[in-house]
Amino acid sequence: MVAMHDAIIAPAMCDVVDSATGAILLSDQSALTGLVAVRVLPQRRWVLRAQWSGKAVFAKVFLGAQAEKYASRDAQGVRWLMQAGLATPALLWQGHSADQRASVLIYAAIAPADNADVLYQTLPPEQGLPLLKQLVQTLAAQHVAGLVQTDLHLKNFLLSDNKVWSLDGDGIQKHTLNQRQAYRQLAELISKVQVLDQHAWVAPLLAAYDQARGWPPTLSSFTLLTLAKQMKAQEVERYVTRKIFRTCSDVAWQQTNQSAQAVSTAGGLHATDLPALEVAMHVGKVLKPGNTCTVVHTHLQDQAVVIKRYNIKDWLHGLSRAWRPSRAAASWRNAHRLQYYGMLTPQPLLMYEQRYCGMRGRAYFVSAYSPWPDALTFFQQCTDSDMRERVIHQLVTLCYQWYLLKVSHGDLKASNLQVTDQGEIVVIDLDSMQQHRRSQMALRAHAKDIRRLLQNWKQDTSLYNALLKSFSLIYQDHTPLRLAGISL
Repeated sequence: MVAMHDAIIAPAMCDVVDSATGAILLSDQSALTGLVAVRVLPQRRWVLRAQWSGKAVFAKVFLGAQAEKYASRDAQGVRWLMQAGLATPALLWQGHSADQRASVLIYAAIAPADNADVLYQTLPPEQGLPLLKQLVQTLAAQHVAGLVQTDLHLKNFLLSDNKVWSLDGDGIQKHTLNQRQAYRQLAELISKVQVLDQHAWVAPLLAAYDQARGWPPTLSSFTLLTLAKQMKAQEVERYVTRKIFRTCSDVAWQQTNQSAQAVSTAGGLHATDLPALEVAMHVGKVLKPGNTCTVVHTHLQDQAVVIKRYNIKDWLHGLSRAWRPSRAAASWRNAHRLQYYGMLTPQPLLMYEQRYCGMRGRAYFVSAYSPWPDALTFFQQCTDSDMRERVIHQLVTLCYQWYLLKVSHGDLKASNLQVTDQGEIVVIDLDSMQQHRRSQMALRAHAKDIRRLLQNWKQDTSLYNALLKSFSLIYQDHTPLRLAGISL
């Protein structure tokens, strides 16, 4: 599903939009006007902000062979929510477009209102827990009513006047959950928040759910947290191993006998070819020459980018790389992984692999150009003590998040960490990054990351000691610090 951020819809974007009026004509002779796309699943579903009969509304337009089925399911889910006394936008109209090519549902607009996902991302930390408690109480109320969300996301809740509204009737089913199934749904909701918040809030959120259900405490918060983290890891792995290597809402995939490439739909680039990549590299500024990879700052399709070409040194090296996923594919996958977790990395724009009868050759990873100084340069030049402390805290917090997620970078040189003017950390050079399944492997890899990170500033006693102090304060579990040789 693509979020359109209030993009005015063009007639060509949706077949049922009347090209003369820019409206969707309905079977009862009324019309949806002032169309603004909110979410899009191409050729299947459009969610639109619109005007209808003088009212501000949200419309769902279902397309394709199964449009009627999905529209009916969405409407039925909303009726079940209303019957249970749960707040949900009223269904004002159900029918078809005038040309009968689409099934249409029109819902009342709730205003003013904030999507829970957006609200969670923007609220200060101290207000995040009360918001999540409200969502947990709403989830419990759904379960008491015998209703289950099959696609549980924060974006399926709306907040207006401190009241939670449930959205997306299509994902609502009638089903009475046993206790184990109910806790699994709670874990799924908790898995949608950032890992640090999961650890900080799992106990009060579990208590809020138990209280709403009238249940005595039976499940440990550790068990619930473990389940939530497993669900998140599985969700992310599905996304970075399957979805972004095929055509989907986020990626356009193109493959021939000579090449395979993935292009971000939000990046502003379109599919390219090998000569265009090589020309762009030839005219650009070399940031890193090398036998195994060459990194260039250049322009591609009038956009400032960084191209990282993974070279083939000789025929033996080529043979060893031919059957394995390329390092460009690893960078593409890991950039999306970091973004999925809400961490900063230059926008991944394109991944290109040469192919010879299915065998891989040279590969290219293209990302947006990031102008920020690396961490070594930042600390050498920074004279603001508050900013210096902020960046140290951000850097160690990022490492702690990786520890909790079992993620290792693999090469934590200061040159692979950039610092924005807001003091946030941008991570680059991702081809060695891994998310480990086994805790012991993750622990060893993380300790190695910490050692490599500290090695950058061993000669700067003040900064080195400040980092050590921050590690000891932020890490609740000091096991990886001891393994990294840090004496606390």
